[in-house]
Amino acid sequence: MRTFFALVAAALLVACDSGRPAAGTRLVSEAGIETYFPVQMGRPVVRLRLAVTDLEKARGLMGTAQLPEGEGMAFLYEREQRTSFWMKDTPLDLDIAFISSSGVILEVRNMRALDLTTVESRSDEVRLAIEMPSGWFGRAGVKPGDSVDLAALRAGLAARGFDPTRYLP
Repeated sequence: MRTFFALVAAALLVACDSGRPAAGTRLVSEAGIETYFPVQMGRPVVRLRLAVTDLEKARGLMGTAQLPEGEGMAFLYEREQRTSFWMKDTPLDLDIAFISSSGVILEVRNMRALDLTTVESRSDEVRLAIEMPSGWFGRAGVKPGDSVDLAALRAGLAARGFDPTRYLP
């Protein structure tokens, strides 16, 4: 009988676990880091995975050997800041756009495969960054001054179970 109650108590504890991080920034959701969301950047619409947690941002596209044209990853931050990226364990060349909290692309930089040199934003007003296949921004005609659809990113954050207002005002 004691074993039965122990099993019931354990089952209740597991059932009550919401899977939320301690900070409570994530709600229960079906969409995970592997989910792509359509987001307009300039004129084209791309498919982006959203890196939101510290672990997701640290892993980024590490180990990704191939990235289809028009697909990338967005890194979202809770405040404006200067950001830096490197290509540790990332075996493909990428371009990165640093973007303001109003959704304006501030700059686009190139990053080389497996390069451990950091690429730092020039601005300290970066709220998100988007990595795309090397040369994509030029081929697509997307440049500094163009806008990113923040409403689509907010919808993606909500679908992932995050409070969009924490990342995009």
